[in-house]
Amino acid sequence: MRIPLDTVGEIRNSEKPEHKVLVSGEAESTNGLFIYEWWVGSNGPNANNAFDSWVADRQELQQFFAEAGWDIVWSA
Repeated sequence: MRIPLDTVGEIRNSEKPEHKVLVSGEAESTNGLFIYEWWVGSNGPNANNAFDSWVADRQELQQFFAEAGWDIVWSA
């Protein structure tokens, strides 16, 4: 599965309204990747009221997305 960095994706098979996801690299501080999720009405502590998860590398990122089972359309 191709998971681009710093690109917003719309999760089409979510029950949450307008559920979005963004993966951001943090190579300078942790060498890991942050996964930000938000939707209409979310109240997370990050920008866009997003919640975050963290994975150590691309392999863990692939596993995270596989387990989530999301059908994502990435912005161009």
